[in-house]
Amino acid sequence: MASIFYLLTSLLLVSNTIIAIDVMSYAYDQYSIVYSQYLNFSRRYYPFAGPPLNEYWSASTATTGWTSGFFPGVLWNLFEYTSSLKTFQMATDVTEPTAPFANDTSTHDVGFVIMSGFGNGYRLLKIVGYSDVIITAAHSLSTRYSPIVQCTSSHDSTDGFVVIIDNMMNLEVLFEASNLTNNQTYYNMAWHHTNRTMYEHFRPDNSTYHVLIYNETTGNVKHKGTGQGFR
Repeated sequence: MASIFYLLTSLLLVSNTIIAIDVMSYAYDQYSIVYSQYLNFSRRYYPFAGPPLNEYWSASTATTGWTSGFFPGVLWNLFEYTSSLKTFQMATDVTEPTAPFANDTSTHDVGFVIMSGFGNGYRLLKIVGYSDVIITAAHSLSTRYSPIVQCTSSHDSTDGFVVIIDNMMNLEVLFEASNLTNNQTYYNMAWHHTNRTMYEHFRPDNSTYHVLIYNETTGNVKHKGTGQGFR
């Protein structure tokens, strides 16, 4: 019986490995096509959405779309899988035009836009100059931090200090910049934001509120609600 169990376990592991390889190979083929579109559209083609009846992705530019880091991020993941010079060239080609986003202080999205591309590139290869972009992005995000609320704001609003649960994805840039610069301030901002989020955003059943609005003067919660999601 034991031998049958080990045989079945081995077959399952092999099967899962083959599936994983097939998925990554398929992703590489698909994103090679997207990269060709990127070149055809004068390097201004960053996939934004994929309407099912459209022939092509809806696209933004490197510095305007909040999703513009995802294309570089996928290609860096594929480079990690393939270790090929071609994939490296694709990844760097689509990453470097997003560098100006690091200066954007108007949105919390600067974190995952930059870390998806420059963050992964630096993680894998320690590319010269990539760390500077990460540090710039962290500084931009830090301008949105309130020591009263102890969070970084997601969107500018006249209703108050808005923090959405998505903002947790942006804190990585603060932690990374803290490591790169030995600046404890970046670390403290991310740490305080994380702890306030755990305390305020989670319901007793561990689901989360999407949107919280704080009073900028007192730091008290004004509203807990949902901008996206079921409820």
